[in-house]
Amino acid sequence: MVSYPVELKEESDGTYRVVAPHFPEFETFGETSDDALMHAAFALEEAIAERMAKRQVVPVPLKAVAADHAVTLPAAFTDMLESYWKYNLGTFPPERRE
Repeated sequence: MVSYPVELKEESDGTYRVVAPHFPEFETFGETSDDALMHAAFALEEAIAERMAKRQVVPVPLKAVAADHAVTLPAAFTDMLESYWKYNLGTFPPERRE
């Protein structure tokens, strides 16, 4: 499974905003922290799929990035992402090699 760190912040209006250091274009909101993290899972898949469709770089999650929360991609999406890395980078990212 692939997980990306995200930052969850409570806004002044009581909603929660989620951003991802690996994806500057990524941002989503929710009424509660759980709701925001659920939206983040879907939004992260969309951000990655858009980059893949445009044949752009999809960053490998950095373990060194400190975060209180992480979004884990579903197994089927992880398989697709690993194939993308393999065919566009020529190899799996080092931390994903088996």
